[in-house]
Amino acid sequence: MDSNTIIKKILIPSLFRLYKMDYANIKYGVSERNICARLAHHMENIMRKYDKKNKCKEFDKYYADVEYNRMGNGDLKHYENSKKRPQYMVADLLIQSRGEPENLLAVEMKRKGNNRHVKEDKERLEKLVSKTPPESEDCVFGTLVGAFITYSKDDVTIIIYEDDNGYGKQVRTEKLYYNQDTKKLSNA
Repeated sequence: MDSNTIIKKILIPSLFRLYKMDYANIKYGVSERNICARLAHHMENIMRKYDKKNKCKEFDKYYADVEYNRMGNGDLKHYENSKKRPQYMVADLLIQSRGEPENLLAVEMKRKGNNRHVKEDKERLEKLVSKTPPESEDCVFGTLVGAFITYSKDDVTIIIYEDDNGYGKQVRTEKLYYNQDTKKLSNA
């Protein structure tokens, strides 16, 4: 599994579907948790369709979970913060196997203009995608790809995080636009 498959075949098509089916929730300012849950719903459907279409089981053991805070053994989930200490975390959305070692995607979502905890969310994504084991043993790391998503009724910005020589880094940005006339999200 590679990060490009997760972004291009799962995340972006899920955002397209979110804007197609749940645009009213975005337009009228329904809570970020609702938007995140709807995105997770679309992701799981797209993961299952991907496997069926490609006659594979790439996503067979994976789920899109919202507000998830447990490790595979039931312990609270932590990441290693900038002070090298374990910090409790609740991820907005994860594509995870609920027990297998590798998470595929970690997402933090914000409505455009909501700047609360942005720095902490981005720091957490960097730590989650880092392949370097943290000093604190029971911390999550090694997630394949991270995405910081800012959404509005007009557009979506996705900042992609991946491991770069043992450190999580922002590697690129994807921008999507909602066309009011066609009622569709697009890349241009």
